[in-house]
Amino acid sequence: MVNIIDVGLGNVRSIEHWLSRSELLCKRVSKVSDFTDDMIIIPGVASAGEYMHRLKTLGLDKEIVRRSKKNQKIVGICLGFQLLTDYSEEDGGTQCLGIIGGSTKFIDNHRTHNGWEVFNFDTRKLSKNSHVKQKRKKTVLGRVYFNHELRVELDHFSYSAQLDNNIVSFYICDNVFGFQFHPEKSQKTGQELLELIS
Repeated sequence: MVNIIDVGLGNVRSIEHWLSRSELLCKRVSKVSDFTDDMIIIPGVASAGEYMHRLKTLGLDKEIVRRSKKNQKIVGICLGFQLLTDYSEEDGGTQCLGIIGGSTKFIDNHRTHNGWEVFNFDTRKLSKNSHVKQKRKKTVLGRVYFNHELRVELDHFSYSAQLDNNIVSFYICDNVFGFQFHPEKSQKTGQELLELIS
């Protein structure tokens, strides 16, 4: 039962459709008592300041951090990835969840990064990660869809990848997964990725 954080913002419905295409059950989480011990997804498409305000108002911020420390799988997508860092420049500066060491900054000259990029994910680089399914197929290679104005700067790299423009495409460390792109909009590649991490 995948937990999708729902604070009244973000692309929750798109995440639900993405999960249903892989026949995964999910529920919307709007209060602490809604959580199960399964994967938590923090969706994208909103602003950092308002999203964090709503998380704090509902008490979800501390609960997500607590569960991440107890090794529950956390997946952040686009804004959700950015909220896993310590701080975001968005909305005049926003303190985030602090699960990933790093910060989120505007892309140079406040440009938007929008479009398809090559994606290469190799589970053999995560052979000791019990949160990734070890299947016969070891790699996901395809294209993924980006649409964002801010980028994550990491304090340290675990398994991650950067694009040619130095934008971090994804980050994986133990039970924490951050994707700057939108896997739910990335067609076959997004579905193959979900099947490995779910």
